[in-house]
Amino acid sequence: MYNRYVPHPYVSPSGVPYSPGVGYPHLPQAPNPNYRHTNQNSMSPNERSGHTHGHGGATTCQDEHVHLHPGVTGTPIETEGGHVHKMWGNTTFDDGHIHYYETFTSTPIALPNGYHTHYAEVKTTEDDGHIHIIKGFVDPSMS
Repeated sequence: MYNRYVPHPYVSPSGVPYSPGVGYPHLPQAPNPNYRHTNQNSMSPNERSGHTHGHGGATTCQDEHVHLHPGVTGTPIETEGGHVHKMWGNTTFDDGHIHYYETFTSTPIALPNGYHTHYAEVKTTEDDGHIHIIKGFVDPSMS
C-alpha cells in the first residue's frame, strides 16, 4: 500500500539512535509539555479537527518481559517546524503491572502518494523497579 516503505523503528529520522540520558534528536523544539487532551469538550475547534495516527508495537525488553502499546495519537498541534501529535497512554498489563507513557511525535516525514508518518521515542514511567523504551513510527496517514 505504501510502496513497500518500511521505516526502521529503532533509529530517528536524523539517523541518530536512541541513547539513554540524551535528548531526542527528532524533537529540537518540543511543544508546551503542559498541553494535554483532557476531553473533546474542553478542546478548541482547531484541536478537535484534523487527522490522527494509530500506533502500536512492543516496548524494549526489561526484567525479562515486554508490554504492548496500542493507541491513537491526538490531533495535530502546529509548531514552527510543522505539526506534531501528542502520543500517550498505558501499556498492556504484563508481569503484574502497567507503565504510562507520554510524548510528542516528530514533525511529518513525507511518504509516497500523499501520506506521511511521524517518529516518536519515549521512556515509560518506572513501575515494578524498571522502565521500558517505546520508539518507532506511527501509522501513515494522508497529509
